[in-house]
Amino acid sequence: MGRNVAEWVTTVDHKRLGILYILYSLVFLVIAGIEAIIMRIQLMHAHNDFVSPQVFNRMFTMHGTTMIFFVVMPVLFGFANYLVPLMIGARDMAFPRLNAFSFWLTAFGGILLYFSFVGGSGLYGAGNAPDVGWWAYAPLTSRAFSPGHSSDYWTVALLVSGFGSMGPA
Repeated sequence: MGRNVAEWVTTVDHKRLGILYILYSLVFLVIAGIEAIIMRIQLMHAHNDFVSPQVFNRMFTMHGTTMIFFVVMPVLFGFANYLVPLMIGARDMAFPRLNAFSFWLTAFGGILLYFSFVGGSGLYGAGNAPDVGWWAYAPLTSRAFSPGHSSDYWTVALLVSGFGSMGPA
């Protein structure tokens, strides 16, 4: 079993990387679905107190970010990694190690984004998710509206994921 896991972790095969991308996006689809359910329960009727307004804003930010950067893009890369070399008759992608490195950068970006729940307020406080909306406009990212380091984790996670998304392109 350990050898099989090591083969999947160190693979440079385009088919296995495509499967890893798709499985990765499905995991984050479940996470984003849970966030969507929380938001929909809050919106079921007026004056619902299922979650606070701050938690709703955090769920909104995390759901939007997760769906775009950690579900839609990885599933597209997964299908492209799996199918394009087969469709053009190539044995593999042009740079297989870069392709694998890109997957692991994207995976690290998703883990880093959700690490903000733990480390968002620094080492001594309880973390929280970023609540800057989908676009992170300047007033929402300032210290007055977004205390702690959760917006920093959000920004770094998107940067790492962005670098990861440039490899398979």
